[in-house]
Amino acid sequence: MSTITIEVDEKHLSFVKTLLEHLKGVKNITVQENESPYNTDFVKSVQEGREEYKRGECTTISTEDLWK
Repeated sequence: MSTITIEVDEKHLSFVKTLLEHLKGVKNITVQENESPYNTDFVKSVQEGREEYKRGECTTISTEDLWK
């Protein structure tokens, strides 16, 4: 028996997993997700900032006014 390692983007993971499940002779499919290299508090802060921006809870400065 041989082992094959496939690196897949998160958005294609379910497709590749389904494809492998339908192949004859493929046994024991294991999905190993890598942990994010980013600090969880930092990721949470960035996500909160994006949500605030979507809600319009932000201040924008035009590029002409940056040095005033």
